[in-house]
Amino acid sequence: MYNAIIILQTALPVLYLATTWRYGKEFYNNDFRSSQLKPHYLITTLGFHFLYLLLRTAEFRHVPVTSPAELLSVLGFTLAGAYIFIEYITKVKNTGFFVLVIASFLVSVASVFSPHKYGVLDIFKSELLSFHIVSALLGYSAFVLSAIYGLLYMMLYKKLRTRTFDNIYRNLPSLEALESLVWKSVLVGFFAFSFVLIVGFIWLPQAFPNITYTDPKVIVTLLIWLIYAIGIMLKKIIGFQGKRLALISIVGFVITFLSMALTNAISGFHRFN
Repeated sequence: MYNAIIILQTALPVLYLATTWRYGKEFYNNDFRSSQLKPHYLITTLGFHFLYLLLRTAEFRHVPVTSPAELLSVLGFTLAGAYIFIEYITKVKNTGFFVLVIASFLVSVASVFSPHKYGVLDIFKSELLSFHIVSALLGYSAFVLSAIYGLLYMMLYKKLRTRTFDNIYRNLPSLEALESLVWKSVLVGFFAFSFVLIVGFIWLPQAFPNITYTDPKVIVTLLIWLIYAIGIMLKKIIGFQGKRLALISIVGFVITFLSMALTNAISGFHRFN
């Protein structure tokens, strides 16, 4: 089993890059063969990635979320998986290249640096912790998607304003479709984060008996949830849409990224060493 894990860990970046290449070729060159093959490439890649995660869990006897590199691998997987889900519910199928570039980078870094540790603390074997972290990564993935679609919206908006009708303009979805992608991604991320909070409040007292809910990471997680909750309320009540919704998705993700980066350095828990 160990050898299979090493082979898959080496092969996954190649599979992701090949899939990204297919999506890029279809987007930039309107390649018909790539448009037919790209979903098969992605499903196959995700299938092998899921198998890798299963084998790694069985071999090392813990869910692969106990190190930053392992988290990057799972984040790449959830990002690509979230993209498929958003694509399915919106029927917009020509933005995958921009998403898979990021997923490929994450998986490639993880492939190089993922440790092979058999012994981990009992805390990392908790099923609640696994659900908590995977849900968090799914939420972050959806927020990444919303920011990507927000950036694509602003890009297309600018091209329309300047009448730059190039290849990217012709192949991007309409502004309405991109707005729908932003909105659906925010909703998926918000509900995933809501689950994170529920599981976190159940798991934290078990894992850290001395935890205080004034810990910076707890406060920031609640703040992130609140930011997106306010964005959803503005959309529903005031009718925020279009450019303003795209900007909220971008600003929300930037705040999320910077906040989590800061609290990871000072928080008293969620550390992997």
